[in-house]
Amino acid sequence: MAPSTVSKALNGHNSISQITKERVKSLAVEWNYIPNEAARFFKHNKSQTIAVVIPDLLDQFYVLVIKGIEKIASKNNYNVIISESNDDPGKEVEIIDNLISKRVDGVIISVARNSKSVEKLKRLEQLGTCVTLICRSLPNNIFNIVASDSEDGALKAITFLKKRGHRRIAHLMGPKGFQASKQRLHAYKKALLANNIAYDETIVKETNLSAKDTGEAITALLKTKDVPTAILVFKSYLSLDVINFLKKKYPDKLKKLEIIGFGKLPLFEFLDNKPLASIDEKPGLIGEKAAEISFKNINEDTETKTVEQIRLKCTLAKN
Repeated sequence: MAPSTVSKALNGHNSISQITKERVKSLAVEWNYIPNEAARFFKHNKSQTIAVVIPDLLDQFYVLVIKGIEKIASKNNYNVIISESNDDPGKEVEIIDNLISKRVDGVIISVARNSKSVEKLKRLEQLGTCVTLICRSLPNNIFNIVASDSEDGALKAITFLKKRGHRRIAHLMGPKGFQASKQRLHAYKKALLANNIAYDETIVKETNLSAKDTGEAITALLKTKDVPTAILVFKSYLSLDVINFLKKKYPDKLKKLEIIGFGKLPLFEFLDNKPLASIDEKPGLIGEKAAEISFKNINEDTETKTVEQIRLKCTLAKN
């Protein structure tokens, strides 16, 4: 039997009869045949691999994003390799250099804070690797991106809090140098305006995302002249730090201060003290859309590729 016939049979080619396919596959099992993936790569110029780079593997949000990516990759018979940058720009550059040498077909990445990888990402695309950002954008972004619609999420949260009688709604924002922090602060301001609530910069506090810094920010909020009755939090994980801090330092405020954060975490259902609600950013769907964009570009001619920037609507989920 010709090698080309064997190859077609193992790959389920329509030109090969079902009987021949079954005979070849049976012999492959008997002889412990393993396809030579390296040879396939050189023949088709495809590695059948996409890479995912995220800041934190312990973050449930990104775990759900990866599940969405894996779902689409599996349908396309692709392997997924996962790397963690630890939000370290230097480590992110090292990871991308490694991916350049591996010649993966696509890279889906949530860039590190203060990322220095723009030129490296451009280099990937020059080499024919599709680059898709998830969740975090870059200044003057030129890459595909799939993220949640922060303005939509903030509007739903502030409108919900207003209906519950709140007028002093604070914002606990992330680091000022973080692109997502700027976007969510802008979204918070727009949502207040839409609800005819005056913006007050004294009840907007920044945190570097550590529990200690978050505690200091909450202390400052509680010492303002007109104390807030609700907080829109940059990220739901921060809500846990806020609640833990209030339990220890201001237990009388625990039931009085209502909290809504970006990101719905499955673990909330197991907690006695939890945020009032969460802005569900649809991480699984973000992963699926990012993977779909990647495969669309992988399978298209370079000249026909278009940059897609998708912002997914959020839902407000009561905890």
